[in-house]
Amino acid sequence: MANDDGSGKSTGPAMAAASQAAQPAEATGPTEATNLREMMRLVAQLYYVRELGQPEIAALTGFSISKVSRLLSAARAAGVVRIAVEGVPTAPTPIARALSAVLDVEVWVTPGHETAPVLAARLCAVAAAPRLLDELPQEGAIGLTGGYTVESLVNALPAGSLPAGSAPPGSRPRVVVVPLVGGWDSSNPHLNSNEIARHLAERIGAAVRLLHAPGLLDNETTTAALLSDSAVTATTLYWGELKLALLGMSGAPRYAPGYGTVMDRLDEAGRTRLADKGAVGDVAGHLVRLDGSFVEDEWERRTISIPIETLRQVPRVIGIAAGSNKVETIVAGARTGLLHLLITDEPTAAAALELLRAGG
Repeated sequence: MANDDGSGKSTGPAMAAASQAAQPAEATGPTEATNLREMMRLVAQLYYVRELGQPEIAALTGFSISKVSRLLSAARAAGVVRIAVEGVPTAPTPIARALSAVLDVEVWVTPGHETAPVLAARLCAVAAAPRLLDELPQEGAIGLTGGYTVESLVNALPAGSLPAGSAPPGSRPRVVVVPLVGGWDSSNPHLNSNEIARHLAERIGAAVRLLHAPGLLDNETTTAALLSDSAVTATTLYWGELKLALLGMSGAPRYAPGYGTVMDRLDEAGRTRLADKGAVGDVAGHLVRLDGSFVEDEWERRTISIPIETLRQVPRVIGIAAGSNKVETIVAGARTGLLHLLITDEPTAAAALELLRAGG
């Protein structure tokens, strides 16, 4: 195990590996180790402080570029170089506080200036990953929907690199992850909530229960029958035990954001029908209007999703959405009363405030 002998010098495997990476094999004594550390410090100072490129350092020192690279890697491994990044802010931004006051829900706004749906969703998801980690429970069930933003958020969580069979630091062996909407979608990987749930479970060291059902069925009778099937209820029973729900929210039927959404399951007539009913998006498979009311439609009755009344009983519900196609959606989602925390980005929050001030 690596340790510190009080001099600030690592005396464990990291130092040994560093020595082997950048020094001849015979240089193993204390003097050689000290010289190596000083050489790492010199090269690191040239690179990080004086901001010289590796070819310039090689020219100055007479080392090869590959040796400079090895010394820089060894310097990081041995603790000669310590890279620090400012932590995530703990207080909400002014625009988050303003939107929270109007919508009466906690709002967390991520940085960014992108309004294009694909980039906005992805950047918001990446920036939201540290906040999600803070929200994860140590026991109980976590439910999630599918969708491009939720998939991007799960992908952005840090992965534990561990030996097979070992539990990662901070793992949650008493947590189970379950999909909240139909678990598989052969035509759109972003909506494959089984794979997204499996990925989240792997990232946080939790168990997973898959939902063996598609998101949308041909008719309401088939949907009702499937919801009573034992293979499905083995997973849906966890819906009543959720400690946390993570929800993606799709945009209005009129949008084509550049990535697959649940609205792609509709033909043009279906999109027009939902638009005429005032749908501006969906929350966990339930269509919503701008005022937060829910749209009654056969499309929803053919969808496998957590019931609204069950979702209302979850102690912590997080909704995430960003992009120019999601402005009305985040307002509607907050107005449903389902969300405890809304995560969006700065341009979407600003546009939502403008919409609300205009009487939307």
